[in-house]
Amino acid sequence: MRNISRNILLYIGIGLLLFILFTFVIWPILKVVSFVQLENISELFTNSRWSQAALNSLFMTVISTLSCTFVAFIFAYTIARLEVPFKRLFKFITILPIVSPPFIVGMSYILLFGRQGIVSKQLLNLNVDVYGWHGLWLVQTITFFPYAYTVIYGVLKRSSPSLEYAAYNMGSTHWQVFKKIVLPLSKPGIAGGALIAAMSILADFGNPMVIGGNFTVLSTEAYMQMIGWFDLPSAAILSTTLLIPALCLFILNRKLVGNRSYTTVTGKESYTNHYPIPSYIKWSLFSFCMFITVIVLLVYGVLFLGAFTTTWGFNWSLTFSNIDYVFSKSREITNSIQFAVYSSLLAGLFSFPLAFIVQRKKIGIHRFIDFLSVLPGAIPGVFLGLGYAIAFNSEPLMLTGTAVIIVAALTLWNLPTFYSTLLAGLQQISHSLEEASQNLGGNSGRTFRHVLLPLLKGSFVLGMVVTFLRSVTCLSVIVFIYSAETSVGTVSILGLVSNGEWGKASAFTVVLISIAFAVLGLSQLFLRNKGNSNDY
Repeated sequence: MRNISRNILLYIGIGLLLFILFTFVIWPILKVVSFVQLENISELFTNSRWSQAALNSLFMTVISTLSCTFVAFIFAYTIARLEVPFKRLFKFITILPIVSPPFIVGMSYILLFGRQGIVSKQLLNLNVDVYGWHGLWLVQTITFFPYAYTVIYGVLKRSSPSLEYAAYNMGSTHWQVFKKIVLPLSKPGIAGGALIAAMSILADFGNPMVIGGNFTVLSTEAYMQMIGWFDLPSAAILSTTLLIPALCLFILNRKLVGNRSYTTVTGKESYTNHYPIPSYIKWSLFSFCMFITVIVLLVYGVLFLGAFTTTWGFNWSLTFSNIDYVFSKSREITNSIQFAVYSSLLAGLFSFPLAFIVQRKKIGIHRFIDFLSVLPGAIPGVFLGLGYAIAFNSEPLMLTGTAVIIVAALTLWNLPTFYSTLLAGLQQISHSLEEASQNLGGNSGRTFRHVLLPLLKGSFVLGMVVTFLRSVTCLSVIVFIYSAETSVGTVSILGLVSNGEWGKASAFTVVLISIAFAVLGLSQLFLRNKGNSNDY
């Protein structure tokens, strides 16, 4: 009888979870797609502005993905395999863009190299036009290479050097070893990193909005159709056009990376260090990483300079008025923190049962539940925000203009990240621990509370931190659904940049970055004390 009751509760819980997923994931997608009429699709080919935006998105995704992957591989190879100084600094550089608002690189690039840039105008006295595809290419490379780096580094770090030693012992050259062994073994990581970077670049809204200029892409064109001309059907068509390649990249990533093993079986022999490469190659790679590091440090350094500058490009005197302005807008900062906290908590509470059902229960529809849980990761933020604006603008769920719609959107947008973190944590916990607990007389509830929950504490905190950081720096999901009362820091920064108020925008960004690093530092301290330190 007890088993029957447990099964009933399980199926009720699964039904509730599926209802929430359909309501807040599938329903907004369907609402946007429903605005797309067959006769309007032809406009993608006849409307030169739209077709150009689509081609621009494709072009920028391809070239930025290639450059992101190239930079990421060099960073990963240098950090994982070479004995060079400043490794900690290089790792820190790969964290900065991830925990920052997505468009700050574009904003800093303008402050450095724009018409009033500190390098272009003040140092070199040049009149440089940084807007357009070339500026966007550089900005997106710096912004998104850390996403590819994370995957590639994991593969290079786990690969054994035994095969390389064997090849060298048989007389192979360094180039032959790299071409025949290192590169083939790294291909799954390179492919996975490239796909993640491509998904991020394709869905990027902030950087094209800030520095794209007349080089429009699908995300910015959809935004202009909705905000500039209040043309909802056109925005829906463009957003759906953006969604299709994003879904294809997502499915390809799941199919390619999800079924790959990054472990190489090389026998009993092992080596603690990789075979040394020639000094000129080693220091060339080090120099490249240092060059990128200097660029990233300049990007963030100029923000702090701008935050305390009276008028950028004209009056360089020290001022605290920009910081005072930020504190006068404390509601936006408070909203950013509150929405990030609420969404991260809800994402954790929602992800936990989903991960548990998929990993431990494995009922007949667990693969379908897994797919729905990670699906929001394939949805561009602009598309998801537009979907929420349409889906929840009427009864029975009239959420427009409320904090609830923003928290719900951020929760579901971050669900795949939190869910994947908890799923990985559950996969690392052996079933034998639960069986031992039950053999000692512990029921399922006690085993869950006293065995699984303590062991998943580190994964839960990690998921909370990553979700908080993504939420507090998010713009694309919120840009269609905020109101005057629910505006957040990133929206204020975008408005300030559009008005050319660089000092105030820099100060706002510095405050958000400081909050992000404070949370990151506290979480690292907590995880280290718990013996679960993680590299972000």
